[in-house]
Amino acid sequence: MTLHTRFSITECKSRLETAVDAEKLGFSLSGYAGSREIIGKIKATSFRLQKRRYYRNSFAPFFYGKFTPSDNGTMIEGDFRMHPFVKIFMISWFCFLGIFSVAAFMLPSRGQPEAAGNRILMLLVAVGMASFGFGLVKFGRWLGVSEEQVMTAFLKKTFETD
Repeated sequence: MTLHTRFSITECKSRLETAVDAEKLGFSLSGYAGSREIIGKIKATSFRLQKRRYYRNSFAPFFYGKFTPSDNGTMIEGDFRMHPFVKIFMISWFCFLGIFSVAAFMLPSRGQPEAAGNRILMLLVAVGMASFGFGLVKFGRWLGVSEEQVMTAFLKKTFETD
């Protein structure tokens, strides 16, 4: 997503800082201090935003954006992504499942019927865990669809863009 605003980078950063609650733990139902709808972490020329929610959804979208100077203002560029920790965890999860599946497939059977049954059981467990992982990601992303719309509208309103 790319937005263009007439404001300078300093003004954009100032507007964003006043419109969001800082991403720091505190006493509230969402786990973060404050009451604003959007929570963020703002650096010199980049920022990360998330919608305040009162339930746990590790797969909810974060908006990662950056300010770049342009003619007559600032260009705000960014995209929606999962939190990096969650992404690394899911990659590890699916890599483990791949290794587990290969190990189950390579399990020697030596003509023993119980070994073949164990192999099938292990493969079924791997398929079940993979299905659960994909389903969890899809469900979490589905819950977060409206959050992307809310954050997009928030950015357009904050930076007075179309």
